[in-house]
Amino acid sequence: MSARPRLLVVGSPSLDLLHLGGRSVRSAGGAGLYTALAAQRVGAAVTVVAPRPDPMPAELEPADRLLDWRGPPVPPSALPHFEIEYFPDGRTVYRQAVRGSEGDIRYGDIPDAGPGAFAYVVPLLDPELQLGFARRLAAAGVRVGCGTYAPGIRAHPEVVERVVEASHYFFCNEEEAGLLFGSLDRVAVAPGRAVFVTRGPRGARVVLGDHAIDVPAPEVEQVDPTGAGDTFCGTALARVAAGDHPAIAARVAAACAAETVTDIGPAPLLSDSPPPPAPRDARVRLDRDRFRRVAGVIATAPEAAAFDFTGADFPEPGDPAALDFFFAGTVQQFGFWHERAGRYGEPMIASLDGRARKGSDYLWAAYRRWAREAPDELAPAGQAVLDDADFDHRLRDDGGHNPLPAGTLHPACARAYGRDMLGLGLTPASLLAEANATERPLARFLARLDAVGGYKEDPWRKKSALLAAILNQRPERFLRLGKGEDVPPIVDYHCQRSCLRLGVVSVNDETLAAKLAKREVVSAEEEEAVRAACYEAVGEVRRLSGRSMGAVDWFFFQNRTRCPEMTEPDCAACPADPVCAHRTRLFQPVFRTAAY
Repeated sequence: MSARPRLLVVGSPSLDLLHLGGRSVRSAGGAGLYTALAAQRVGAAVTVVAPRPDPMPAELEPADRLLDWRGPPVPPSALPHFEIEYFPDGRTVYRQAVRGSEGDIRYGDIPDAGPGAFAYVVPLLDPELQLGFARRLAAAGVRVGCGTYAPGIRAHPEVVERVVEASHYFFCNEEEAGLLFGSLDRVAVAPGRAVFVTRGPRGARVVLGDHAIDVPAPEVEQVDPTGAGDTFCGTALARVAAGDHPAIAARVAAACAAETVTDIGPAPLLSDSPPPPAPRDARVRLDRDRFRRVAGVIATAPEAAAFDFTGADFPEPGDPAALDFFFAGTVQQFGFWHERAGRYGEPMIASLDGRARKGSDYLWAAYRRWAREAPDELAPAGQAVLDDADFDHRLRDDGGHNPLPAGTLHPACARAYGRDMLGLGLTPASLLAEANATERPLARFLARLDAVGGYKEDPWRKKSALLAAILNQRPERFLRLGKGEDVPPIVDYHCQRSCLRLGVVSVNDETLAAKLAKREVVSAEEEEAVRAACYEAVGEVRRLSGRSMGAVDWFFFQNRTRCPEMTEPDCAACPADPVCAHRTRLFQPVFRTAAY
């Protein structure tokens, strides 16, 4: 969301001697160097805070040209330097580790970044020094990332544990996670904090508070493993600073880290070529020509008009309960369909107040009733202690039963939302006030929801994006958008069905295509392949159409009536009929999730 996020990197580059593949190579190195170059390569403006060699060694000159390097002058011999040997069985042995001038870094050398800025403090040989930097930066309102290393954990476990607590974003590998947390599966931090655990060729795990998301890594031929973890750190933090969900940032970071190991030293990070994209599943492809044609329809279609979320099932403009209604209600916008014998059965339709209502329409009406009966229960404190029976009662249909097909997923999401909001000390009003006070309100709003249960679990941010659209489009204009900001793609199952049938997304894999046509339950990987492609497609359609995401989303959402689940499409009623591929046998991925 920002073309040029800023990142401070505290930690010195080094001059290293590498032994690998039967040869010895001198190379620029150091966690500070790899982290800074990786962040710069994915679009960040990077300031490195470290002693600066004078004269500048030839190995470091290319990096010096790309980075804003600030710090006291030192002779090149005073730089840290390492001698590292890599073995074919994966072992790494540090033959020599010289701290050099690393300990000469002072907090006064760090330029004033201001609240909301991002910084990364490398795993210094002295963890106490790293902890001091992290605490002072965090106290100044800076979003702080820190890394670690196994010998430091073994020598100073209590200090490194305090570094974890002081970090908004903590980075470690799987061995280090085991030393700090006991095992990979036990990694957890306070609400609003994130841990990134790199796992080599198995990708990475992102833990947001207590929720874990695994991301893959591409397969590559390894030449030099030096700096892979630091490349991951710099890339991930830069992309989070730019506005990505942490798990999406980790996807990009895993791809960049994989590229780093394909050459000696930081050479890939100094390349003029663009950074590698996150891997795209080959089973699904995008039709960019059809993007343009569909975008042309949406650009002029009267149906592409942002909905203001008012009416009988929504709070009146100015209603003091509106924010709690929308924050708590949008958490539940998922899962409105029934599974039958491993296939899609039918959409959820239930009666409320004598009227049959489908899915989302039922949910809004039930929450409107809830807001009248017990508005305090919709506040974070009320949601945090909500039990299953109380939730079922509030969502009851005319027969007295909760008709939502996803069962206990719904009250679990309500409690997760309430507990995280309380843990972060937030209310809907305070979150919006904080976001609206910044230059990029939407980016801050989405980043805050990345730490809130019921929203944070979805890397593609469907519910977060929907809530942002609601709050911006309501008559009260609860959320303002900064210059150049727009809501990210809102991709639910109606949107995916439209993308597949229109042909903006095609399925190359016959097995997956057959599953979609037969409406069979798919795997998490298959669902991810389709949804990721649809996310990219909708983003491109929005860009080419020139319409807001709210308008594009309303077009796709209304398409549920023209291209429905259980009856033949009414193509004559669809504005996109002239540009449609008419792949009407295809269906959205059938996959139970709380994301949409």
